[in-house]
Amino acid sequence: MAGAALELADAEGIDALTMRRLADQLGVGTMTLYGYFANKRELLHAVLDAAVADRTGAPRPEEGWRGQLSALAHLARRNMLRHPALVEIRVREPVLQPDALALAEHGVRALVDAGFSTREATYAFRLLFTYTFGFAAFSPADALEQDRVAARVAIAALPPAEYPALTAAAAEAAEAMGGEEAFDYGLDRILDGLEARLASRG
Repeated sequence: MAGAALELADAEGIDALTMRRLADQLGVGTMTLYGYFANKRELLHAVLDAAVADRTGAPRPEEGWRGQLSALAHLARRNMLRHPALVEIRVREPVLQPDALALAEHGVRALVDAGFSTREATYAFRLLFTYTFGFAAFSPADALEQDRVAARVAIAALPPAEYPALTAAAAEAAEAMGGEEAFDYGLDRILDGLEARLASRG
C-alpha cells in the first residue's frame, strides 16, 4: 500500500494523495485503508518510509568521514530525484521518521568519530542536508534542460555593459543550473570547509 501511495504522490503530488484516491487505485474500499492508516499524516509517514527504503550506495566506514558524507549526500539526492514526494513533504514539515533519520545518524556518527564535537557534528550534518535538499528542490532532473535553456535566454537578453560578468559566463551559468557536476562542486566545497575546520582544531 505504501508503495502505491508513493507512486501516486510522486506522479501527482501529495495533495492528490487521498484515502479515496488511493483506495480506488488499489481497488479496495476507503474504509479498508483506515484499518492501516488512521489519517493522511500516517499515510504520509508510510510514504516517507517507502521512499527512503532503498539504501543502494550507502556509505561504508572504511571510506573515512569525508567519503561517508559524500556517499550519504549522493544517496539522499538520488532518493529525492527519484521521489519528488520526499521534497514536497519536507517543504511542509520536518522529516523525523526513524528510517529517514538513519542517514542523519550515520552522518553525525561519522563526524563525531572524525573528531568534531556533537554540537558541530549536528550543525555540519544539517548544513549538508540543507544543501542536498535545496539542490534537489531547485534543480529537478526532469526540468534541467528546460532550466538551462531559460537561463541562456534570460542572460542573452541582458545588456552586457550592465551585466558583464554574467554575459561573459552565459554558458557556464546555464550549466550550473543543475546536474551531477554542479552538485559535486558544491558538495566538495562544503567538505573542504569541514576538513579545514577539523584541521584547525588540531
